[in-house]
Amino acid sequence: MTTPPTPATAASIPPTPAPIVVSLRPEDPEVCSSAAASLTPQHPANFSPSKKALNTALAAYVLFLTAIMATSVGVMTPAGSRWFGVSGTAFQLTLTAYMVPMALFSLVFAPLSEAFGRAGVYRVAMVVNTLAFVPQIWTHSYAALMVTRVIQGTALAAGNTLVGGTIADLYAPRERGLAMNIMALANYAGNSLGGAAFGFVAAKLGVQWCYGIQALACVVSVVANYALMSETRAEAVAARKAKRFTKATGVQHVPEGQVVHSAKATVAATVLRPLRFLCTEPIVTAMSLWIGFAWSCIYLGSSATLTVFAQYGWSPGVTGLSLLSTLVGGLLGFVSNFHQERIYRRAVAAGSATPEVRLYWAASGGLLFPVCMYAYAWTGRPSVHWIVPVLFLSGAMWGVYIMYCGVVNYFADAYETYSSSAQAAHSFVRGFMAGTLPLAAGAMYNRLGYPHASTLVASISTGLAAAPLALIFIGPKLRARSKTAVAIGSACGQVWDQAAVVSRQ
Repeated sequence: MTTPPTPATAASIPPTPAPIVVSLRPEDPEVCSSAAASLTPQHPANFSPSKKALNTALAAYVLFLTAIMATSVGVMTPAGSRWFGVSGTAFQLTLTAYMVPMALFSLVFAPLSEAFGRAGVYRVAMVVNTLAFVPQIWTHSYAALMVTRVIQGTALAAGNTLVGGTIADLYAPRERGLAMNIMALANYAGNSLGGAAFGFVAAKLGVQWCYGIQALACVVSVVANYALMSETRAEAVAARKAKRFTKATGVQHVPEGQVVHSAKATVAATVLRPLRFLCTEPIVTAMSLWIGFAWSCIYLGSSATLTVFAQYGWSPGVTGLSLLSTLVGGLLGFVSNFHQERIYRRAVAAGSATPEVRLYWAASGGLLFPVCMYAYAWTGRPSVHWIVPVLFLSGAMWGVYIMYCGVVNYFADAYETYSSSAQAAHSFVRGFMAGTLPLAAGAMYNRLGYPHASTLVASISTGLAAAPLALIFIGPKLRARSKTAVAIGSACGQVWDQAAVVSRQ
């Protein structure tokens, strides 16, 4: 029988020291010398403007490459089917093999980056993606192509979901409009140039050169990310700082405001967050379905648009130039978003800058898209000069652009520190639709006829356009009922107000 310790014995047992809280705040003399500052220069919100711009550019470049590798499939189909010895339909499946894993793993990478940091996810993802090009360039194996496309789609889920979160890390709501605009334009440029450029490359040099050029572009990203990218997730910076202090002192340090769990528990909790947002947050559900269908029309366009303009008797390379309409729409959207940003700044000055203010232009885009698609449906025929359907297609892509910007800005404002999880939810829907709808493009346009097929797309878009209009009016009530949005909005509002003090010093 164990003898209970006497008072003297108990007194001799040293108590377990309480963990020391580590923060990015001025109470820690090792990292901050200004007692007036609420956040230190180590906090990503207080990076210099040039450092913020650099990290935004690096992340946007990853997104640009992600888009190119998707939309180039359509114009590469004739050369690709010959190189790998398969039908055109079988080669088109490489888009599905790329997009569906991207959609699924968007639900994983975004919340993991919120728990463990973003820079490491970008770096590893781009290395894996780049290595996967090797069998695509050097073999004729269709099986190897499909496997590596799955690998690339899995890896580049990072580019599809993390960029909006990175910008939300770096910029306060009143500052992030331009950065989000640049992100969207990078995405659009990739979607457009992937089709416009690689049609000629595939026709003149072969599909292996298409993959080789894409691989070289990805090598640039790998080197730049390892050499220049900084960690932008403040919680990850604080956690690493706590780990360093624990190792140096032998006393446990914990990040301020964070509950330390095991890695297994952290992964389980974070991976489920996007699905929880998608299933339990009406705002996320409605906006994800709306932008998911509209965005899939870009990928539908990379297949169907080529079919429509092939009626004019153009070569595959020249037909691919019709996808420059996506870039034209993106540039129009980029310019018009400056007016949206002016509206938001006025609301900030008036003290009424709710996330719903971000949706004013997006709501108009929801109407512009179907109107232009209706017109495109009935002008895309040889009897009408090609510039007419190109102009209407550019208008439709303009509508999708401002819809997309409105959604990512809205999620960034409404869900702040967990914006990547909200972005992951709509990225999942976007990726899944973009990976599956183009498979039906050829059959749908051939069976229904070009005008009727495009009319069907426009009609569905018209119905979905009600989502942003409804949110403008009832969004505040929906957010007020969301415990997540209320808690995040309260906490992050204080952080950005403190960051503004530092930036003025």
